Amino acid sequence: MPEMKNWRLWIGIFVSLLCLYLAVKGVDFRSLRAAITHVQYALLLPAFGILVLGQLARAFRWRLLFYPLSEPRISRLFNLLNIGYLINSIFPLRLGDVLRAYLCAELERLSVVRALAAVVVERIVDALTILLLLFLLIPFISLPAAFIRPALGIALVAITAVLVLVLIAARREQSLALFGKLVNQFSLLDQAWLRSGVASAVDGLAALGSGQRVVGLGSWSLVIWLSAALQFYAVMWAAGLRLPFAAALVVLCLTSLGMTVPSSPGYIGVFEYLTVVSLSLFGVSREMALGYALVLHALSYLALLVLGVSAAWIEGYSYARLRDVLAQARARGNST
Repeated sequence: MPEMKNWRLWIGIFVSLLCLYLAVKGVDFRSLRAAITHVQYALLLPAFGILVLGQLARAFRWRLLFYPLSEPRISRLFNLLNIGYLINSIFPLRLGDVLRAYLCAELERLSVVRALAAVVVERIVDALTILLLLFLLIPFISLPAAFIRPALGIALVAITAVLVLVLIAARREQSLALFGKLVNQFSLLDQAWLRSGVASAVDGLAALGSGQRVVGLGSWSLVIWLSAALQFYAVMWAAGLRLPFAAALVVLCLTSLGMTVPSSPGYIGVFEYLTVVSLSLFGVSREMALGYALVLHALSYLALLVLGVSAAWIEGYSYARLRDVLAQARARGNST
């Protein structure tokens, strides 16, 4: 697991503490307590169910990325996803994504690099989907320029990355031949493990070379993120916030983009601050917005904890075993 001396971890903790301070600055804590007390907690059950369905949709999307290999069982992918999200909620640096790639490679007898390539594709597609939803909201909601400018930059990078990956997938042999030329020019690249890793990474992008798979990835991504917005909206109703569905989309998009910055495990502080800022666009008081953020964050955290622990038990992984797999992944990354 990550060492405390890791400088990125300390930067993340500082960012989280700063955001948490900004989130609670000027808050009347009596009003905050009242906002949390008056939440109709029974109405959180639908939000929990929507979160589970969203995770299931992610499993279906992940399975598309195994093309043209035989596709793993949805139940296994669902469990591995939940294990990964559990680790992401406890440890920093999105180590859960690395862990689920290694577990998938182990259970499905795949190259680790290929499994990691699929996770990278997922994250890029997620970024594009979030940005698409955000830009669709621009004509209807006045979003601060401080959010739009970084979003445009991220969109440019994500679109460029997707186009490059699609080109590599569609021109597999040419891409490998180009890498072969680079190896001939730079002898330091002439390593067996590197050649094998590049070939596996290119194979991991195969789904992007299929138009049908690309449409499937886009469709499932919309289902995933719209269901997440519906979960946010359900919690709004439980918290007594009668806002348009667009408000849930704004909160979802801005908090998701905020997860690209370093923070503590679970994005504590960052999530709360960005939720308060998002809801201020709809005239929601800081106390109501922060109460909503705390309830929503707690629900998501507890749901992922329950799903992750259950998934680890079903797949036969103890905490010690997960820790060992992740340590091996980090050791391999350091050695290469």
